[in-house]
Amino acid sequence: MKTNYFSNCHSLEDVKRSYKELAMKHHPDKGGNTATMQEINNEYENICKNPRFDFAKQSQQKQHDFIIYPEIINQVISLDGIIIEMIGDWLWLSGNTYPHRARLKEIGFFFAPKKVMWYYRPEEYKFHKKSKPTDIELIRIKYGSDTINQQKEKFVLQ
Repeated sequence: MKTNYFSNCHSLEDVKRSYKELAMKHHPDKGGNTATMQEINNEYENICKNPRFDFAKQSQQKQHDFIIYPEIINQVISLDGIIIEMIGDWLWLSGNTYPHRARLKEIGFFFAPKKVMWYYRPEEYKFHKKSKPTDIELIRIKYGSDTINQQKEKFVLQ
């Protein structure tokens, strides 16, 4: 399969990370081109069917989670004043999220009051055991972090 946008990706995690970066750069709400964003979305969908990633062998829940990430990113990318961060398989939002709290709940984000951040996580990571919350810095160190800060229509990859 020939790909223009995901050629350096070797895992599903690489594909998700690249999609997020490409969406921040090319999304029409952020001054990008609609045709380019459609090409990126088509390539992303084709990767789902690519045997190289063994996507078909993934559980139904994993497949659903992989497909839903572009939809979630597309819904939050146009919200002003937020910082989108991918830590492991979770999406975290910080910055000026207060005006967008109803929309974030609607999309499926949850608020972490001790971290003062919103998060979206795959269903398989749902955790019921009450334990002491882990500091966000420790989570970043453990799983790695990719942050895109949206500032005045200029995107800065940190």
